[in-house]
Amino acid sequence: MKSLVYSTLSLAFAVGILSGCSGSDGVPIVTPSGPTASADDQCIPQSDALTSDEAALVSQAESEPVPAPLPDL
Repeated sequence: MKSLVYSTLSLAFAVGILSGCSGSDGVPIVTPSGPTASADDQCIPQSDALTSDEAALVSQAESEPVPAPLPDL
C-alpha cells in the first residue's frame, strides 16, 4: 500500500518538475477583470501635522507627572 502511495507521489512530482522545464521564460500577463484605481486614487497624501485632538492628548500626556518606579521585591 505504501509503495503505491509513494509511486503515485513520485510520478506527480516528476510531472510537476518536467512541466516546469518547458523552456518558456515568458511571464503570464494577467489583466484585471474589475475596475482599476487611477494613480490619484492609490496615493493619498497625508499630513504630518497633528490634529487638534492629537495635540490636546500630547499636551495632556506631557503635563502628567512621571510615576515613581516601584521598588524591587
